[in-house]
Amino acid sequence: MMRHPSRSRSSRKGFALLVVLVGAVLVAGLAATLRARGVAQAQVLGRIEEQHRLALGRQSVAARVAASLAGGGGETPPTDGTPVLIAQDGRDWEVRLADVEGLVDLYLAPPEVLALLTGDGEALVRQRDVALAALVPGERFASEEHTLARLGFDAAQRARLAPLVTQRARTGEINPALAPPELRDAALALRGDIAGGELAELTIRASPGAAGPSP
Repeated sequence: MMRHPSRSRSSRKGFALLVVLVGAVLVAGLAATLRARGVAQAQVLGRIEEQHRLALGRQSVAARVAASLAGGGGETPPTDGTPVLIAQDGRDWEVRLADVEGLVDLYLAPPEVLALLTGDGEALVRQRDVALAALVPGERFASEEHTLARLGFDAAQRARLAPLVTQRARTGEINPALAPPELRDAALALRGDIAGGELAELTIRASPGAAGPSP
């Protein structure tokens, strides 16, 4: 039985149209994927660029504070941890200069001193014991922010607590006369060894309410 020529041509045309449609869908899907990747890459590059700007800004502010402490003029933050705002590179920076003995040491502080941070010092001691179990005795995490993260604090809590803590104090006690305003009143109610005056800690962060740098 012979096939009708018109039907054969129609079948070939229908198959060709199907192939074209499938190809168009694949091309459209590939284009959408490439656009999504491009947007994601742009976002990543934007974050890296902003982090680079913040790092350079912190270095510039630190250099200004160091120069003022050396007698080179300029604004010098008080040494009791009181925050001051310094404008640099189109951005406001919150700067604190505190003696470490006026801060809460995350490794040495007893429960009553750790309670200045959260109100539950005993729970923090338990979390600290768990975190330190992963380290060689005497070893410490790379930074206060890293330690706070291992103690279970989220990003917002770490940003709030970072200027109030240290891991470089000589004792676990806190000297109220050297404590930042956020800790001073509560620290006055504690009894402990009084130390301080030998080692300062500088904290610099972009002011939460500051606008970004001008284009």
